[in-house]
Amino acid sequence: MSNFLLIFTVFFLCSKVYCERTKEKIYVDITSSGRSPCFRRLNGTHQIGCTSDPKGNVGVVHYVNTSSDIDWLLEKGPHKPYAVLLSARYFNMGTVKRLQASGKVNGIMVIQVAGKEDKYPPAEAFSPDKSCPNQGYGLYSGNEDYEGCSKAVWNPVGQGLMFQDLSIPIFILTQEKDVDFIIEKCYKKFNERDSAGKARDYPLCAVQLKDRMDGAKDSETCTRRTNHQLNLNPDRYCDALGDQNVYATVKDITNEETRENKSVIVVAARMDSFSMFEDHYPSADNHVSGIVALLAVAEAIGKVKDKIRDSNLTKDVMFTFFQGEAFDYIGSGRMVYDMENNLFPSSVTGKYIQKINFRHISHFVEVNQLAYRDEGKVWIHTDPISRPKLPEVDKMVSDLKDIDPSLVEVADMSLPLPPASVQSFLKKADLPAVVVTDHKKEYTNKFYNSRLDLASEIKANCEKGSNKSECYNTVSEQAKNLTQIADMLAKFLYKLATGENSTNDVVVDENTVNHLLYCYLISPNCELFKQSLSKDKADQLADEPYQFYVGVNTQLNNYTALTNQMLMVYLGDRVENVIAKNCTTDTKKQAVYHEQWIQGPLNENGTRNPYCIRGSANFSLAISKAFEIDGYDFKSRQFSTWTESVWQIDAINVRIFLIPSKKFETVTLSIGIVVLVVSMVIVYLINRRVDVLFAPPGPFQEYRTITTSM
Repeated sequence: MSNFLLIFTVFFLCSKVYCERTKEKIYVDITSSGRSPCFRRLNGTHQIGCTSDPKGNVGVVHYVNTSSDIDWLLEKGPHKPYAVLLSARYFNMGTVKRLQASGKVNGIMVIQVAGKEDKYPPAEAFSPDKSCPNQGYGLYSGNEDYEGCSKAVWNPVGQGLMFQDLSIPIFILTQEKDVDFIIEKCYKKFNERDSAGKARDYPLCAVQLKDRMDGAKDSETCTRRTNHQLNLNPDRYCDALGDQNVYATVKDITNEETRENKSVIVVAARMDSFSMFEDHYPSADNHVSGIVALLAVAEAIGKVKDKIRDSNLTKDVMFTFFQGEAFDYIGSGRMVYDMENNLFPSSVTGKYIQKINFRHISHFVEVNQLAYRDEGKVWIHTDPISRPKLPEVDKMVSDLKDIDPSLVEVADMSLPLPPASVQSFLKKADLPAVVVTDHKKEYTNKFYNSRLDLASEIKANCEKGSNKSECYNTVSEQAKNLTQIADMLAKFLYKLATGENSTNDVVVDENTVNHLLYCYLISPNCELFKQSLSKDKADQLADEPYQFYVGVNTQLNNYTALTNQMLMVYLGDRVENVIAKNCTTDTKKQAVYHEQWIQGPLNENGTRNPYCIRGSANFSLAISKAFEIDGYDFKSRQFSTWTESVWQIDAINVRIFLIPSKKFETVTLSIGIVVLVVSMVIVYLINRRVDVLFAPPGPFQEYRTITTSM
């Protein structure tokens, strides 16, 4: 028996030595940098997105480059299940639904190779969002006159693909070499039908698509399972979406002072978007254009802030950036709740700041998408329900138009507001509010909340062949356009805050706008961000853009932190004659002001002169109250209920391999069984005679031989 174990051990060890080599010969892996999965998210009533079987979904590769390729697969394809490789122009609701309903398709791969649009053309228009975004949680939900975008379909290209429970793995492939390999070495070599339309015979090239998601059913069920599971072991099934809002006031009124009613102008933009695929949230027009414009406004107002601070007759301006707005207004909904309950700013982040609530808000100005001007204008949208009650709205519209008549136009006032954060506030109170955006009616952005809302689409990217320094310092046409918009908004806010008609001192710097576009859309590792951070933090900046997806509420989004930092620099004050170790928060003014040591801009000789900055830019929670209220009704639509499914480290994988015919597999299995049975019989017989076959030599060996001969 011991010899049998020895033989088995040797065989096993030899197998381990060569198993990795064998695996490498069988599979070709698509690296993580070349593929991104569609993943599962959940809300109070549904699960949406994609998932695979625990070990992945396997399908024969079929390349779809024309509509006839789809028809052939559905009508004649004999080798199901298939894994379809799709040109981007065919990735839409209609195609996905047809493939899924056929029962022949086990997974989908979508081609998206940046810089190779001639070879792999992108979609001309694509939005995975609904045609009426955030419709269930906005101001007009339940209103018979305006509900469901009955007056204006804002996102007509939106088919709602993001909100489908697809339940098959879907990936985008982003590397040219991977796509070429699948098409040339896999599909064309083994799978492509002949000129007569006849399918190829085995062996066939297949792919295993794995993106296993653990969350299921809805957010309520998933969070309950997670909470129960945490009592037993640390495994989780889903996490609530959420992050932090960013805000800063020009006046810093402590709770020892009085904040007058209707003394705060809120100017806002959103910070997030979504797409169906992990780490692909470019959002150039969707909200980066608004973020950049509003930060440029903050810089311009910061240069004249003393004129606002030093008078009791001026209004305060609160710059606000909301997170989680793409998911039923998480950030604005939470701020509304906090204001209603006298919790904003919170006691943690604003212990000594005077509270701000609805009675303090005098005006609300929101900037939305700004990069694609409809008819060469920016458009002012107002709420038809509250506007007739508030004459201040007409005054806001008139003042905006007067500042730059060639730029500003008013949208049809009978139309409701487009999806915007201010809707969360107007649900609770009538406020003078306007939304400034680039579309007269329907969106001019044909890639709303999608992976295709790219810097190149709004002409804010580097030209081919230009180096980063040239790109950073060359003002693009988009930067000039946004500068004009930001300048108009800055002058309007200054006039609204001070009552002064002269706004000559309020000027937006087009270089700032250009640098901000570069830093947000091209590379965070840019000079503007570097000079606004400490050296340690600047050294950690990535070369590639961070994600604009809100993420889960367990960690701070990188762009949230950077946006807060830019507000700190633009609205803060330089503290003179202070060294690094003394650049600390004054305990008497804790949470009103805080100090940071930043490294400052580069000098001509390549050195920096770091300095201490004091400001009041801060964070507030952008986490839905649905996950904090015991017994909350997840179907009530009072608060956003979005969660993200958890997946394990090894849950994502794409690999290519050849599969033989069923006949070949059967023969191979049969031979294997025969070899196994014969091997077992031989081992059994050897084991029965082991004392004879493997008897050791000894003193009685000679006696045994003699006895046998007799």
